[in-house]
Amino acid sequence: MKTSKLLKKTEDILSAKKSRQRKEAESLKELLAALKKKRRKLADKLNDAKSGAERERLRKELEVVRAQRHKGLKLLKGIK
Repeated sequence: MKTSKLLKKTEDILSAKKSRQRKEAESLKELLAALKKKRRKLADKLNDAKSGAERERLRKELEVVRAQRHKGLKLLKGIK
């Protein structure tokens, strides 16, 4: 799944009401796992990147994925 789609789904769940959030806890767990996998891939690509522009782009994308995953984890803990 592309980063933008993962971020969109995470944002939709983050903005949902509490009752709906409880129902979507399983979906959130799957998204968090996908974001974790994406984070690992981006970190590996960042280590292998040679050009400065590519490294900067990957670093920014990695930062966004980390922030979204952190928000999702915080929400999941709040739901439970």
